[in-house]
Amino acid sequence: MQEAVLAKEVNFFVNKGTVQTPNWVMVGCGNSKDYGLANEMITLNCDSGKRKVHSGEEPEYDFQLGGFVFEYATANKATNVSSTEFETWASAVPQVLRQYRLAGKHVGDTVRTFNAYISNFRETGSNGEARTYTIGFTIDEPPVLTAQA
Repeated sequence: MQEAVLAKEVNFFVNKGTVQTPNWVMVGCGNSKDYGLANEMITLNCDSGKRKVHSGEEPEYDFQLGGFVFEYATANKATNVSSTEFETWASAVPQVLRQYRLAGKHVGDTVRTFNAYISNFRETGSNGEARTYTIGFTIDEPPVLTAQA
């Protein structure tokens, strides 16, 4: 009998290195991750009635991240990812395609590695409360699925 484990912890990483020499840095203050895909369907009007079929196009993948706003000291910026960095990356013209990873922490957990653009960024919060941010990512091509080693 094979064990089943509830996936309760998934972490989000940014490659702050290069594709050849990755430096995966975890977004430590991220607390909400929403990943998914959508397939385009076409409705055909056939003699026997309407039928829905797949368009033949690749699915559209997207990712949403929510987290708490933290400002890091200059000495700690290389080992952390701040909301300010995400905002800077999102506002760059042209924006650089970056590599990201969504991964569980246990051996065998699913790891999704993908390239994405930041499609939207929002920071919110009332005075006296912890500020939060939400970021939307548009994934460039289907993620590579592997298992956590």
